[in-house]
Amino acid sequence: MTLLERYVFKAAFGYAAGSLASLVLIVWIVQALSRIDIIKTTASAAGNIFWIALMLLPGLVAGVLPFAVLIGAIQALNSLNAGSERAVIAASGASPKVVTRPILLLGAIGGLMILVLSHVVGPYSSSAFQNGLRSINADTLTLFLQPGRFERVQSDLVVSVGDANGSVIESLFIADTRDPAFDLTYFAREARVMEDDGRSTLLLYDGQLHRRNTTDGGVSVIEFQTYAFDLAELRPSSSGDWIRSSERSTYELLFPDPNDALYQSKPLSLVEEATDRMTSWLYAIAFALWAVVVAGDPRTNRQGTGPAMFLGLSGGLVLKALGFVALSLIEEGYLWVFVTCLLPLGAIAINLLLIWRGLGPASWPIAEWTAVQFDRMSATLARLRPAAFQNGSGG
Repeated sequence: MTLLERYVFKAAFGYAAGSLASLVLIVWIVQALSRIDIIKTTASAAGNIFWIALMLLPGLVAGVLPFAVLIGAIQALNSLNAGSERAVIAASGASPKVVTRPILLLGAIGGLMILVLSHVVGPYSSSAFQNGLRSINADTLTLFLQPGRFERVQSDLVVSVGDANGSVIESLFIADTRDPAFDLTYFAREARVMEDDGRSTLLLYDGQLHRRNTTDGGVSVIEFQTYAFDLAELRPSSSGDWIRSSERSTYELLFPDPNDALYQSKPLSLVEEATDRMTSWLYAIAFALWAVVVAGDPRTNRQGTGPAMFLGLSGGLVLKALGFVALSLIEEGYLWVFVTCLLPLGAIAINLLLIWRGLGPASWPIAEWTAVQFDRMSATLARLRPAAFQNGSGG
């Protein structure tokens, strides 16, 4: 790497690191504050909240890292243009590769970090996150559910309690409609939250289970003296361990156990998770090349940096949104696996072609329109600023 390339890489890396820290901190604080009420209970609950929030970090970093690369690269290239350094580099006869290679290296480093987070750190942190929810769910049932009110604690899961005294619950009602084949309704005269080897379990006493078949409307009623639930998902503990696809290793996703309940019921959910892990790192490279496309050409400092950032973020958001849509449609069929992989790979190929042909934003009608709009906004603000100062001095 030449001296100029090291200079560009250092600037881009610094901006990307700052953007990553800011984005992760904002999202992390929002996620932590959404569960802040439990901190009012006990010190152990506060510790659980901190641990759960900490386990969210790997997933958050992997999610926002491509955007941090995009923002950092555009900021670095904009700063080169603002100081006329990019024009000097071009005037000296240096190849555009002097700018492209360090930004591409930044994207490759970001992609490598996402690979490690997705395949190594991510499954562990997701498992730790779900394990931490067990104690949180126990606190939710005994501390936060209001007697006589029906609370939706999860999607398609409603819980109501008559009264709660510590770990003892009177008159428990659970309506579980998450299974499309059956609607389950539980009534229990009494329930207790039990801790067994670090695992919170809800024991139901003297109750009934109403099971309605959604296909033919048939209802079966089962009376029980004791029934056990795992509070991690409020599923019957007798059904065995239920592990989300995000908690599984990549090997388990690619070569699932044929007897796995999740694989038998929703096999494409494992394919969706595996596809996400295999393609998420490509967005960091695609976004890095996109930054070179929109901000890598030499410009005068009079042209401003706003249009480049606007085009960069707009393109990145559109590509990522399309990726999310394609990923969510994988459960409809394997064709969407191909589409999900094609999106970032196609973006990389198009960006490389634009860089190679030198087709920067200056030749795009939308870029010219964006620049005109920014100039109009700047002129409007410039006219309003003296008027504001005059009104302030006159008062």
